Amino acid sequence: MKILNLNKKTYKTLFYITAFAVFILALVNNDHVSINSIYADKIKHISAFFTLSLLLNRASSTLAHRFRNIIALLLFGCLIELVQYFIPTRDSDYMDILADFVGIMLFQVLYSSYKMIRELFFKLKISFKN
Repeated sequence: MKILNLNKKTYKTLFYITAFAVFILALVNNDHVSINSIYADKIKHISAFFTLSLLLNRASSTLAHRFRNIIALLLFGCLIELVQYFIPTRDSDYMDILADFVGIMLFQVLYSSYKMIRELFFKLKISFKN
């Protein structure tokens, strides 16, 4: 079963739209968002970069591209924090970059695990037929 079986160009377009939205949301003042958790900001970072990693991975899926994507997304997270440093209503925090990395790696681990389990089941299915 394939979920969201879109072509790479569509995933790339969705990635750029999402990256633009994440960048804009990172620049605007978020005082109107009242989540009563001290970890809310980190959860938002993890979620955003998990999603960006998913979209970018689906747009370019070779192993070499996956490593390139991790570096590119980390640099994007660093750029966001650098820009936030110069905006008076925003705070720049190196822990946000760590949260970005957690989101990226969470996707990578889950995706790799999914592929490994799928491959194992495929091999088992073939061996049961023989």
